[in-house]
Amino acid sequence: MGYEELFREFSKRVEDYRSLGVNPFSLATGCAVKVDLLTVLYPAIRSIRGDLEKLGMRIAPRRDADIFQGSIEGFRLFREIYRSEDDVNIERLKEISPSRAIVLAQVHQRVADNPESLARVIRGIYTRVAQAAPGIIIGKGHSIVTADSKAQFMAFDYIRINNENYDRLVVGNNDTIQIIDPAEDPGSPRQTAVALGNSLNDLYTLGAWRNTTIIPVIDSPSRELTRRIEDNMRRYAESIGAKLVEAPQPRTGALLMGATVFAETDRKPPFFYDEVSPGMEILVTRPIGELASINVYMMCMLDREIAEELRRQFGIDVEKLLDIKSSIIDRMSRPNIDVARAIEKRLPQIDEDFDPSRHVAATTDVTGPGIYVIKELAELTRSSIRIDRIPLISPELSEFATRNYIIPNATSGTNGAVVMIASPRVIDEIEGELRDRGEEPIRIGRVVTKGEARVMVPSIVRKYISAKAYLKEFDLYEA
Repeated sequence: MGYEELFREFSKRVEDYRSLGVNPFSLATGCAVKVDLLTVLYPAIRSIRGDLEKLGMRIAPRRDADIFQGSIEGFRLFREIYRSEDDVNIERLKEISPSRAIVLAQVHQRVADNPESLARVIRGIYTRVAQAAPGIIIGKGHSIVTADSKAQFMAFDYIRINNENYDRLVVGNNDTIQIIDPAEDPGSPRQTAVALGNSLNDLYTLGAWRNTTIIPVIDSPSRELTRRIEDNMRRYAESIGAKLVEAPQPRTGALLMGATVFAETDRKPPFFYDEVSPGMEILVTRPIGELASINVYMMCMLDREIAEELRRQFGIDVEKLLDIKSSIIDRMSRPNIDVARAIEKRLPQIDEDFDPSRHVAATTDVTGPGIYVIKELAELTRSSIRIDRIPLISPELSEFATRNYIIPNATSGTNGAVVMIASPRVIDEIEGELRDRGEEPIRIGRVVTKGEARVMVPSIVRKYISAKAYLKEFDLYEA
């Protein structure tokens, strides 16, 4: 297909979105929809944490998922949706009597612009919840941005534990996106598969995959599209042997797909941050930077000159770009369950101690922050880490996306690679197992010293990240 034919197809897709009342260019792709963690979300949470703790609410430290003792059958979930603090029904909340909650917040872009405005929105609703449910733990939060001021809401998935089970843990998470590829039908199975896979990825990162339960988050401008997304989710759940549970939905008319998900494990999670030691290695389970190709394709369809510039600079024409994008979305739509199984086998049983010769010490997944997640691991483990290479799917597209200000961080992804820290022996085992299963694991660095959180990264990273808030977190060196 030449440019003209691809452009006509793209234009038709744009009109399909607009006929639903959706502007596809206002949609953020994948995890790019998140409120910026470094400059907005973390400062906002820090500013209100103290006041909420005085009311008895505890906001868990940033982790990939919420974890509590119990089993899938041993708790009940109640979803409540709030658009303002006045929607918080105190009597209803007292009746539910939750011990914890997983929260999805969709906020208007003006609110998400700075930590002060975000803190005001969060504070009002969280304060009412804290007053009605003393002692509640916010185990996991997920915050995303919308261009529609009427689509702002918070969904609290309250958890009431009825039966604690001390030989098992439940791992829970919410991840929700607007769309993965605006150039594709919003009701296609691939869009839904990436959204659900992204939700599950935080469980898989911790080696949790057994007895999976999915509680969808779905919103759309039409009942027909909603039904298609529901059907896609049902088929996806069946394909991985998961249970699908219905719950109230936001019904704002904006496009939204994701889920709160749970799984069980009888292993300790890989939070062995104090056990990380010099000589341990860093492995990513596959190359990163999925969102660069999708966003570059969008811009090429909007402006032919950009497509010509891409071909001139890197020899990539739109047909090749489409092939790259399609293969990336195919990979993103497959759940990382093989990675989950590989991690699970290398975690200690609940009553067992960590053994560096057999177990994975720490993990996380590469989503919106991209390569910056390594700095988060360095902070958690109080380690200095040296990165030898940045394992991008397409260095050319990531560089082009950065050079042309298409996205500020062209290392970011959705339902992406998992990063793990372990001894060379354990990394050898995992690398071999994943290669046998068709994955592309890559060793990218090692732990150098303990005591100070630093990440040394080749200076070429400046070609792939323009956001100064992220670049200043790295110690750059000439490779």
